[in-house]
Amino acid sequence: MKLGLGLPNTMAHETDRRLMLDWARVADEAGFYLLATIDKPNYDSWDPLATLAGVAGVTERARLATTILQLPPRNEVLVAKQAAVIDRLSAGRLVLGLSQGGREDDFEVFGVPFEGRSQRFEAQVDRIREIWTEARRSSRDRGVLGPAPVQEPGPPIWIGAMQPKAVERALRIGDGFIFGTTGSAVMAQQTPNLGEQAAAQGKTDYTIAGLAYVGIGDDPRKALDEAAHHVLRYYGQLWTEPENLIHHGPADKVAGEVHGYEAAGLDVLVLFPQIPSLDQVERLAEEVLPAYR
Repeated sequence: MKLGLGLPNTMAHETDRRLMLDWARVADEAGFYLLATIDKPNYDSWDPLATLAGVAGVTERARLATTILQLPPRNEVLVAKQAAVIDRLSAGRLVLGLSQGGREDDFEVFGVPFEGRSQRFEAQVDRIREIWTEARRSSRDRGVLGPAPVQEPGPPIWIGAMQPKAVERALRIGDGFIFGTTGSAVMAQQTPNLGEQAAAQGKTDYTIAGLAYVGIGDDPRKALDEAAHHVLRYYGQLWTEPENLIHHGPADKVAGEVHGYEAAGLDVLVLFPQIPSLDQVERLAEEVLPAYR
């Protein structure tokens, strides 16, 4: 299993230029496989694609991923162009993680209808790939809709999904699958089946990734309280107790819990620190990452 790290783009009230760029630099130099953003349009989070464009210029090795970007509220032509630019700025390190979204307010802020989002989503993914392919027809004398990404045929597209029909679609149209913060037990139950279904469709390189919230601190209660504050601010209300959702406490305790995701069969686990402090990155790099570097 490879270990990725979430960027602090949803903790906008405490995040500034220095924290974001230092966070990315330290994580990249430490050897995290991937740096990622989360998306919630009707919120004060930093835009996922704009964030990755900024981070691309201060990193060299880590892949840059949206985990996830809600696509149906957005214009897919613009997303295709923005993604291609990030892929070029990063020398081919982008992973475009997408989902259809499930909150009406995230559609309202863009003035886009919530109804029909499932059908729109699949057509949008097809259009993004089409734009990337057609962009390669550009020449010195003839410009086309583009630009083209560095990666051939384009950045991998991972799909986040929960409902059975959406999961089926993710397997059919995606290059990978992204679990939300469901916990290692749920991922262990579902990962083998996802891998089998992907293989049955001839997708031998299909990636299965998952997300997990963390809060590192020698005082577990203090770490949980701080991390829970930011998670609750983001969601508005939680569907479970914070201690069930956030891996918290000393780094060695969190490291032990991370092993559960490896046992679940994930290819990539993205840890999202929910305390806006650079020491979260440093402690994860020193005490959790070495086993997965």
